[in-house]
Amino acid sequence: MAYATSAANDPNELLDKLRVFAHSNGWVVDGWRDRTVRVGKALSVHAGSLYATLLTELSGGDSSRPPPFVGVFGHTGYTANANADLQAEASAPVWANYVQGPYSAVHFFCRTAPQPYLHIVLETQAGTFKHFGTGRLVTAGAVSTGQYVYGSQWYYDPSYINNPDDVRHAMAFDDSWANYVSATTRVRADFDGIAPRWHGVSDTGGDSRALYCGWRRRGAPINLLKDIGHSTLTGRAPGQPLWCSVPRGGDLNTDVGHPPDLRFIRLDSYAPGEELVLGSDRWKMFPVHRKNGPVGTPNSGVYGYAYRITE
Repeated sequence: MAYATSAANDPNELLDKLRVFAHSNGWVVDGWRDRTVRVGKALSVHAGSLYATLLTELSGGDSSRPPPFVGVFGHTGYTANANADLQAEASAPVWANYVQGPYSAVHFFCRTAPQPYLHIVLETQAGTFKHFGTGRLVTAGAVSTGQYVYGSQWYYDPSYINNPDDVRHAMAFDDSWANYVSATTRVRADFDGIAPRWHGVSDTGGDSRALYCGWRRRGAPINLLKDIGHSTLTGRAPGQPLWCSVPRGGDLNTDVGHPPDLRFIRLDSYAPGEELVLGSDRWKMFPVHRKNGPVGTPNSGVYGYAYRITE
């Protein structure tokens, strides 16, 4: 089975259930333990050569970026040292915030080949969703690495809470982002003779380690489709691959690929959690945060992600 839905009372129970799900679907569990530098748990797993550690962090943040957090960082091997946060060639962690339980539902998606991934969707309360996970891109060109990690941080300041286009919200596989929270997408890539290294969405111009994967930014490949929305004849909307690229100098970018079985989609005519059948494919759709809502309540309009069910 590559898809399961369940329930959990808190972030640590969520991670424990993810441990069971991943193990039963071909991932190897390397470690499951308490963190030593922060209050929380650490789950280290791998599928083939793709290694990741998923984390909970129960304190920290502030009123605009409230705890608790769930997150993930990628690495290239596993060492059972005392500090679960230290691994070889590790990325910085990415986080999803305000993941308080008990959850209305949790959704696990995974695969081990040809591109392994663990994608997690939390319904923290009825109609409100959080996203995080790891995997390997469907790579472009000669890229042979392509590991990615992603989270999703909503900015809860009342002035921006219901504006999904505000850059204070750091969304998965989007680089329209300001330095009020931390980066939420990172990709490890080799390209154009460059040795493998981690790139992250950046708010600094000329950053050679920047990652471009936007859908809200006007220059992004799928920005136009984001704004056009669904067909008025059929009510349907296309699901768009979340393309990632990195700078190679001279204002030029190199495509490195897109995450498998994950798309951006507008939810104008779809309900949160609805399943869309396209031929032999089944896609399950969720809001980026929450679909629409009255002024003053956190919502991400009609922006959403579609996850393919491969069971």
